[in-house]
Amino acid sequence: MSGRRFEGKVALVTGGGSGIGRAASRRLGGEGARVLVADLDGARAEETASLIVADGGTAQAIRADIASEADNKAMFNAAEQAWGGVDLAFLNAGMLQRYGPFEDITTEIFDRIIGVNLRGTFFGLKQAQARLRPEGACVVTASAAALTGFSEAAAYATSKHGVLGLVRSAARAFASRGLRVNAICPGNVLTPMNGVAQDDRILAEPADPDYRGGLSAQQVAEIALFLLSRQAAAINGHAQVVDAAASAAFAPLDL
Repeated sequence: MSGRRFEGKVALVTGGGSGIGRAASRRLGGEGARVLVADLDGARAEETASLIVADGGTAQAIRADIASEADNKAMFNAAEQAWGGVDLAFLNAGMLQRYGPFEDITTEIFDRIIGVNLRGTFFGLKQAQARLRPEGACVVTASAAALTGFSEAAAYATSKHGVLGLVRSAARAFASRGLRVNAICPGNVLTPMNGVAQDDRILAEPADPDYRGGLSAQQVAEIALFLLSRQAAAINGHAQVVDAAASAAFAPLDL
């Protein structure tokens, strides 16, 4: 890959073991960042780190549960111990809920989804706001479901609505330290979380997506990298939809 936007920077990526997180980790490594790959599945995090090293980059892996405040602190500690600090944080980790009607959502399911997607993001944002180095940036993976209701996944949609509230509400505190925070809102992404096999191809120029067929992990990761870069220095506290026009208009009618 050409370009070294992140030469000398240290990046932390959660959910880096697969999907969007793996694609973003590899692209960050390819553009010069030293990458700490965090994932609940430590073996998958190690795989991602190995791919970055094989591509000529620098990376380490750590097993971490973002629902744990202690694990969020440990991730930042590990990056600081390895490379002296953290410049970029991609808080990408999260979980889906099993699809079903609203009336079937149990308190246990709701609490679990909120605990990971919203409470866990809060822990990560607190660490990022306090510990990123000046001119650093944070990007959070929300969802297209953060912008509208999702009848078959109400707990998930609720958690992602909350994530946007956190990002927007934290922007001023980030700015007070010379930092930025933004969210991305992907539509349907073809990743293992959505039941699609991991695709580890990194393309120089990802093909234009078909909004009916789903996005590749790299297509979404490229937007996260832009928001992490100095090219997006004027963007703070916003949400970028990444769905290839899926939410821009009603779906085509069969006439």
